[in-house]
Amino acid sequence: MELTYDLIAPLVAQEDVSGRTVSVIFQCPVSGRQVRSSAQVVEDRGKAIGKEMKRSLWRNLRWSMMSTMRSMFGYGLAGHVGAAVADTALSSQDYRHYQPTEAEVKQATVDAFVNVQQQFAWDASGQRFVSAQVFRELQTEFATLVQSQPLDKPWDKNILARMLAEVAAADGHVEDSERDFFHGIMGGEGPSLDELVRKPRLTAAELEETSPEVRKVMLLVTTAVAMSDEEYSVAEREHLTRLCQGLGLQSADLAKAEQLAADYLVDQALEAAYGDGQLDSAERLKVDVLAAKLHVAPERVQRLDARCRKRKGLL
Repeated sequence: MELTYDLIAPLVAQEDVSGRTVSVIFQCPVSGRQVRSSAQVVEDRGKAIGKEMKRSLWRNLRWSMMSTMRSMFGYGLAGHVGAAVADTALSSQDYRHYQPTEAEVKQATVDAFVNVQQQFAWDASGQRFVSAQVFRELQTEFATLVQSQPLDKPWDKNILARMLAEVAAADGHVEDSERDFFHGIMGGEGPSLDELVRKPRLTAAELEETSPEVRKVMLLVTTAVAMSDEEYSVAEREHLTRLCQGLGLQSADLAKAEQLAADYLVDQALEAAYGDGQLDSAERLKVDVLAAKLHVAPERVQRLDARCRKRKGLL
């Protein structure tokens, strides 16, 4: 996925073009907070515009986890956007009368957003950008932790990939659905799930070489992936316990990871159920059954439901 104009268009409250300068006011759709930025138009970059992300609401938890994991492995919306250098050879008269193409203005708007992107966060459940502050207030703790602790070191990413592979094969075999899921996470790059499964089990030494600041997030997302197919087996739990110990974490950390992962999965089930703006009795039953299987208390489901509706602007 690329950071395209179509992804940020809902944020654009005002867009002014003066010669080669595009000034933009970006506005959070939830809080109304505005952020001003600008960028220079660069010719011949408009040809790169046009790749749009397919905006479809997730209909299952595995797709949600796939998107989250792809972001962690470096295939998400935080991908690098090439820096633009304005052409300064034009005279002042040419500059004033220069008429950029629509595609060039769009690209400059994207560049302007990149300049202030740290003030926004990608709301994966709503498929939109919101202000970073709103993201923290309306998202689950799982989502905010993943957003705040990106994996940017190759060793950490490789170890996480092997953790996911080991949990997928915890019961002694690998389903085709797990292969497809893992392929989607990795974006078709790197070793396959079967190749990772054939590797020796991760040692304590390998796990201890991970960055201390991301270990809890690594355990968290591995736990969420294990739980996302609604079949959280005893073998998977036992293997997560071994990984938890190898990372130097405590049993309480795994219990916390299970709680946050369960909240996130129920939140995503609600997000899908509210895709048409309402929740009927059949959809409510499915959410409640999932929550019960994940041991999420009814009062907690009510809070997650309220937060989801608030995030989506539903009464």
